[in-house]
Amino acid sequence: MRNVEIKAKVNDFDEICKIAEELSGAPPTIIHQNDTFYKVNTGRLKLRVYADESATLVRYDRDDEQGPKLSNYDLLEFSVNESAKIKTFDDIMKKCLGVRGNVIKERRLYMVDQTRIHIDKVDGLGKFMELEVVLRPEQTLEDGQAIAKDLQMKLGVKDIDLIDCAYVDLLDKN
Repeated sequence: MRNVEIKAKVNDFDEICKIAEELSGAPPTIIHQNDTFYKVNTGRLKLRVYADESATLVRYDRDDEQGPKLSNYDLLEFSVNESAKIKTFDDIMKKCLGVRGNVIKERRLYMVDQTRIHIDKVDGLGKFMELEVVLRPEQTLEDGQAIAKDLQMKLGVKDIDLIDCAYVDLLDKN
């Protein structure tokens, strides 16, 4: 699977949420996430656990650069009734790979066509915006970049506020 992503620091949380809701035509879905990042040789690997105790294993790689960038990813879903399996899986991964870091956040999800707008409150970091343009098979990287850049402008996000890395990287820097 492929998407084009933009991530930026948010200066006016209420305003960007208002604009995102107008663009999506619906109120946000509030999602509480606890991401455990494992130590890996290439890319990133995280287990995202949700408040309902379901989880998603996410493997992804993307360049650390500002602006719209391509991300390739794979997902493995665990359902709510698999919470014991999730815990065992996490324990095994921690023993085998070690933990790189942990990111806890409250995410507001807005959908605009094929794009997920995330407005995040990240523990220990602050407030951020993330766009994920999920590319259709026939779409190019340039198509996704154009969609992301258009939404960035509509949301009032300035290039100076763009960040080039994952939240776990920012936590490492702190």
